[in-house]
Amino acid sequence: MEPRLSDAAYQSVLCCCFVLCAIIGMYPAATIEVYTSPEVFVENGTTGTLRCTFKSTEVISSQASVSWSFTPEGSPDSTGVAIFYYLGGKAFPDSPQFKARVEWAGDLNHKDGSIRVTQMQFMDNGTYSCDVKNPPDISGKPSLTKLRVVMKEALPQTSPAVIVGAVIGAIIGVVIIAVVAYLLLRLMQPPRDYEGCTSVESVSTQAPRPGKKGESSTEGSRCSSPSAPVQGPVIYAQLDHSASKNLNSFHKMEPVVYADIRKN
Repeated sequence: MEPRLSDAAYQSVLCCCFVLCAIIGMYPAATIEVYTSPEVFVENGTTGTLRCTFKSTEVISSQASVSWSFTPEGSPDSTGVAIFYYLGGKAFPDSPQFKARVEWAGDLNHKDGSIRVTQMQFMDNGTYSCDVKNPPDISGKPSLTKLRVVMKEALPQTSPAVIVGAVIGAIIGVVIIAVVAYLLLRLMQPPRDYEGCTSVESVSTQAPRPGKKGESSTEGSRCSSPSAPVQGPVIYAQLDHSASKNLNSFHKMEPVVYADIRKN
């Protein structure tokens, strides 16, 4: 008789298979991911850089390679022609159109597969494809970028000079807003009320007659201040020296004290 699995063992095998399939479904095989700019504008006659970066879960090996292909604008061929190949630290230009003008500008250790093309021409307009392989991670898809070779006047306004001008304009605008806000706050503050305090006091300088008090005329002074204390008594002192006609004798008047008590 052939040995047969019991129902319990059979169910255990099926359960293990389901668990294994679930784990594989949750963690699919990693693939290399390649990234390029969707569109690049380059001035005619200048040097342009075609950026290409990638992401791989494997350590960069000596067998890692980068290949670039080109499809002219309006060409019915969607596959393109190979123009550049990089492997093992060596570059291999592979197109008569770009052979003397394309050069390596990347670094595989930094996951960069960019190239540089000198003396860009209008005939270079088209679609460029970057494909990276890093064995055993070789199942990624190429990334595409469109190149537009244009005159200087047609370049997008994203030059460093425009950026610097925008930053300076923003700083000036912030300063102007701050100054205007400060002036408005000063104007909105209520003015402080201060009333002047003047006093005109005149004391008669005429010599008092014997038996009479010297005449004095005073004009009251008033200070209006919310926090001014009540004014106390004011003492006026007058000394009067009257010289006689005789130079050898003089009459000295006794000091007279006048008290004037005023209240606010």
